[in-house]
Amino acid sequence: MTMLLEAKDPRNGNTVKFEAPDCTEDSIRDLLEFDFSDEELRRRISTLDLSADAKSVLYTIAKVSVRAGSMIVRIGRKILDGVMKIMAEFPSATSGTILGATLGFLVSSIPFVGLVLGPIAAPLFAALGLVLGAKQDIRDKMLLRRIAEANAAFDPLKT
Repeated sequence: MTMLLEAKDPRNGNTVKFEAPDCTEDSIRDLLEFDFSDEELRRRISTLDLSADAKSVLYTIAKVSVRAGSMIVRIGRKILDGVMKIMAEFPSATSGTILGATLGFLVSSIPFVGLVLGPIAAPLFAALGLVLGAKQDIRDKMLLRRIAEANAAFDPLKT
């Protein structure tokens, strides 16, 4: 059964429509449930060591929704819910990725050197930070299982 998915394009406000061939109301019910209350998610975002602008972007993402048939799926809220849960469960992998991304950004900011090395160094350092941090979190493959579970929740929306 094919389900019609509708969302507004944030760039121009136009409604975008997609068909999801394997999507049913039953298959998206998990997307309607959250691990954190709205207030808990707001609190977690507010305590992140980010600029006010970055936090504002996260609050905006939390408001993004998709109409799936007759149901409204708060997809941005679900994504942030999953990210916050992973951050809480795997702090070393999260910290390593942030540290690696920051290092990559710093290399990219160096005049001339950043132009040459930035496109290679930034993703490489982020990945390296993730791997080194994940080594602390992944003893029994719990991180990979949790990422796969979070990703599988969105399978019904594949187009």
